[in-house]
Amino acid sequence: MFFYIIYNTSYTNNGDFMKNTILNITISVLIVLLLILSYYYYDNEQKRETLINNKKLLTSINKHYNKYVITSKKSNLYKKINGKYKVIGSISKDKKLILDDIKIKLNTRYLKISNSNYYIYYKNVDETSYFEKDNRYSNYIYFNEKIKTKDKFSLYDSNNQKIYSFKESMEFQILIKDDLRYGVVYNDEVYYVLKEDIDTIFNNNTQVAEKAVEIPVTVYHFLYLENESCDEIICNSINQVKEEFNYLKQNNYFTINTKEMEYFINGKINLPKNSILITIDDGAQATKFLPVLEEYKINATLFLISSWYKTSDFKSNYLELASHTHNLHTPGVCSGGQGSPLKCMDKDYLLNDLKLSRETLNNTDAFCFPFYEYNDYAIDIVRNAGFKTAYIGGDRKASIGINNYTIPRITIHNNISLDSYINLIK
Repeated sequence: MFFYIIYNTSYTNNGDFMKNTILNITISVLIVLLLILSYYYYDNEQKRETLINNKKLLTSINKHYNKYVITSKKSNLYKKINGKYKVIGSISKDKKLILDDIKIKLNTRYLKISNSNYYIYYKNVDETSYFEKDNRYSNYIYFNEKIKTKDKFSLYDSNNQKIYSFKESMEFQILIKDDLRYGVVYNDEVYYVLKEDIDTIFNNNTQVAEKAVEIPVTVYHFLYLENESCDEIICNSINQVKEEFNYLKQNNYFTINTKEMEYFINGKINLPKNSILITIDDGAQATKFLPVLEEYKINATLFLISSWYKTSDFKSNYLELASHTHNLHTPGVCSGGQGSPLKCMDKDYLLNDLKLSRETLNNTDAFCFPFYEYNDYAIDIVRNAGFKTAYIGGDRKASIGINNYTIPRITIHNNISLDSYINLIK
């Protein structure tokens, strides 16, 4: 501008000089103002865009975050090391997780999984509704042994589906001893470590609770209500059953299922002294048991004749369905006793019936012999049909190491007092 003014003084008069000077100054000021306004506009636009993006980010994180989430795909697991998130493993799709309660911030990208040292990226989970984890394992008694895994190992569910993979060694107390794997607790759930992934097994004495060495298996047949009557000794009144169940509830009995009984007699789990398996036979009046089971929150197993009754009539979180044949609860077919068909009929005919029963009852592993009658032939049929345990009578408790296919049960008659009942199960 200085040279511009000098140049013009050489060739213009004073009036033109002043006009040109004012014009030049005005233009320069406008340019400066325009530049300043442009800068502030650009800066404000950047800030506005940043605010919009931050708002979108917070909305996105909040959309994915919840205390209860489910993995949307197979995802990395991260561990925070020296302020950075390092991939340390993976987790399968559709796995429900409980997350730590946190306040979402702009730098929240990784969400901490409760009761662990691991994080998951926020985009890899979706909000889900409240769910409860199965904590039945909390009644089991740990073995006095620990395992240390190899540096790379996986955790599997009970169906041998891989759920977690890790790139670092961990230690676990043994909860379940299975044939090719050990059951352990991780993130408040039971998972399995393959024996091939174990580096070391060592003693770790933590037992404090008294273990069961034998467990009573009780059996009921018919339940009648206050306005009903029944003259058979295997008919139990609602008041009798409630009195017995109330005793179990008040004395903290663990009411187990048939899988837990199988594991117990084979030495795969330790159960507390106050454990019991409650069974019901046939299904004729079993629906009457449902409100009582719900009231006392007690588990039972119904050995159902699957062609006689609809499985849909017995829906309850407290009732397990197992097999009492599909249509073989017929007396007088074979010689001896009440003549159970399982003792002599054609093998293929019997197998077809038992396999149909299993399919109808969600492939149950547990079976009860009709009329409690069996022989070596019947046991072989039941085993070949895919059952892992079978129940009889016997009026004695089931102990560790007994035959899987002759598990005894104690029939609860209608003429016993509460004291007699207690003596039977203690």
